[in-house]
Amino acid sequence: MKSYGPISLVNIDGKSLIERQIEAISSVFIDFEIVLCSGFETQKVYNFIRKRFGQSVKIRIVENQVYFHSNCCESIRLCMNNVMTNRLIICGGGVLLTPHYLKSINLKKSSVLFQSPQEANEFDIGIIDNESKLENLSLAVSDKCWTEIMYLTGQKLIQSFYNLVSNPEYKNKFLFEAINDWPNRREVVTQHNEYYPIVKINNVKTLRRINDE
Repeated sequence: MKSYGPISLVNIDGKSLIERQIEAISSVFIDFEIVLCSGFETQKVYNFIRKRFGQSVKIRIVENQVYFHSNCCESIRLCMNNVMTNRLIICGGGVLLTPHYLKSINLKKSSVLFQSPQEANEFDIGIIDNESKLENLSLAVSDKCWTEIMYLTGQKLIQSFYNLVSNPEYKNKFLFEAINDWPNRREVVTQHNEYYPIVKINNVKTLRRINDE
């Protein structure tokens, strides 16, 4: 995908992925701030957002300068360094958000969102839960596909998760690995996406399929 430039700037039916994400967020929430972490070709992302949105949307861009030898936990840590809030949505950069999907989040409870398996939706981590409480995220589970979105509410949980990803040993780990190691994960409920399934853009095949629909 690097031949296409940053994933956030790939074209999806006339608009960039990041543009569609920001528009979906703006259509659902009123008082919010978007903190975007970028690594590969950050200057292009910054220039696009500044030109397209200017001051119309509160967007903060942080750069992961060591993206080539770190992983998403480091990007999450950098983002969390820049927020002072008791409500937080963590979302993978390639997830094609929709207003309906964001509206389905229950803002009263910390949650991870999942959907039924769909062909070529590119989500490969499954949810293991017990009475709708999160137990683990696993590559071996295929019936409940985690959509790489986690919502946290309450300073206790947010601080606890921040403390975890701030540990240097998580710099090269994936988000699902950090969640599995998080002692407070069982305080997070699992929530089913009851709307049209969303997709993740992480390869050329998926991008072409989305543009052909």
